[in-house]
Amino acid sequence: MDALEERLQQLALKAQKHSPKSCDRRLALTRLIQMIQASGKLSRRRYDTPQEVYDEALQETWWYLCRKIDTYQPRGPVINWINSVLKWRLIDAKKRHTKQGRVYSLDAPINSSDGGKVNQSGMTYLDTVAQPEDTPLPSQLIRQCIEEDSDGLFASKHVKGHPKANFRTIALLYLDRKSWKETAVAVGLKPKQWSTVQSFYWRSCKYFADTFKEYLQE
Repeated sequence: MDALEERLQQLALKAQKHSPKSCDRRLALTRLIQMIQASGKLSRRRYDTPQEVYDEALQETWWYLCRKIDTYQPRGPVINWINSVLKWRLIDAKKRHTKQGRVYSLDAPINSSDGGKVNQSGMTYLDTVAQPEDTPLPSQLIRQCIEEDSDGLFASKHVKGHPKANFRTIALLYLDRKSWKETAVAVGLKPKQWSTVQSFYWRSCKYFADTFKEYLQE
C-alpha cells in the first residue's frame, strides 16, 4: 500500500469513527474527496457518454461516499472502491440520458434531424427541460445548506465547461433576487445564455431535492 492509499484509508476509517451528523465526520469526508480528486487515480472511463453524464455520475459517487462510508471495508484500496461505485453510477446515468438508444448531450445544440426542422435558435437540449414555477427555494435553512456546502457538492456541479457557473453560486445569486441575465454574466457566461443558467438551476434543484430534504429533517 503506497502512502497516498494509506492516507485515504486513514481518512475513510476516521470518518467511520464519528457519528453521521458530526462535524468531524464531515471534515474527514471533505478531505477524503479532495484527496481522491487530486490523486489522478479517479477513473475517467466514460463509456461513450457526454461530459455532463460523467459529471452527474461523479456527483452521485460523492454523495454515495458521504452516505455509505460505513460500508467501506479496509480489505481493499479506497480508490478501487470509489472507482467501482463510479462505474455503476456511469452506467445508471447513461441509461437516464439515453432515448431510443441515443445519448443526448444536454449542452449540445438541437440538430436538424430532430423533428425534421432546422434549429436556428441555438437552443440546446438543456434549454428544453420543462421549467417549474418560478418560485424560490423555501426557507432560510435551504440558503444555509447551500452556503455551508460542507461536502462541496453544490460547488462542484456546474454548467459544462464553466466551473464558475456552479449550482452554489447560481442558487445564491437567485436567492438574492438577481435576474437570470445578471446571473449569467456574474458566472462568466453571456447575457443571452440566461436560459441555460435558468434550466441548469431548476434541473439542479431537482437533482439535489433529497439533499435539501435530509438537511431540513436534521
